[in-house]
Amino acid sequence: EDENSKITAVQTASRIKLLNSDLGTSLNQIERLLPPSFEWKNLNPYNVLQIPHDVEHDTVQRRYKALSLLVHPDKCRDPRARDAFEEVRKAMKSIEDETKRKHVQSLIEAGRKQGKREWIDVKQKRKAKSIDKSSSEKAFANEDAVASAKQLSIIQEKAVMKLFAEIERSRRDVEMRKRKQEKRERQQEDEIVKKEKEGRDFDKKWREENRVGKRVGNWRDFQQDGLKKKKKH
Repeated sequence: EDENSKITAVQTASRIKLLNSDLGTSLNQIERLLPPSFEWKNLNPYNVLQIPHDVEHDTVQRRYKALSLLVHPDKCRDPRARDAFEEVRKAMKSIEDETKRKHVQSLIEAGRKQGKREWIDVKQKRKAKSIDKSSSEKAFANEDAVASAKQLSIIQEKAVMKLFAEIERSRRDVEMRKRKQEKRERQQEDEIVKKEKEGRDFDKKWREENRVGKRVGNWRDFQQDGLKKKKKH
């Protein structure tokens, strides 16, 4: 329990330091916001703004304004600034939406819990593999709290990122299936329309051919009647 208290204190101090830390240069932020596969890494809007998910809203607004100034395309000449600013804007938009914010916060909480379970499991496995049990227990008890907190933070961050990626992948799968279904329905509708048109065209052609046939038949009948009358005379 003492170790957990130390870890909590270290995490709190790190969060405060993070909130008060300098954001660096525009280039620093652009490179952070637009790494390879950034659309996956930026799924967590709080990660985009580099703030904890449970800070006050005024803190979120201050961080958004500060970060926006660094990467705003009107103030930064880097050609990537527009894309970086769009990532920041999307993150803030998600946080300002109450429904999305609560959903995001619940995902982060779930990811952090999963990360902590994985962290505990790693420590227990490391402890179990030790040959000298008594030495292992002593080392486990006296492990540096800062290093342990950093390890926990890293594992939790990965767990949160993984959870966001799974949710996004699921959403994309649903969207893809929906688009395929809509495409099939459009194709079926087009096929029905095509068949209906072919039916109308066939019916129209048949009627025209029927009328022509009747006119030809009537003309032949008329000619035959005329010949018959001439023979009688």
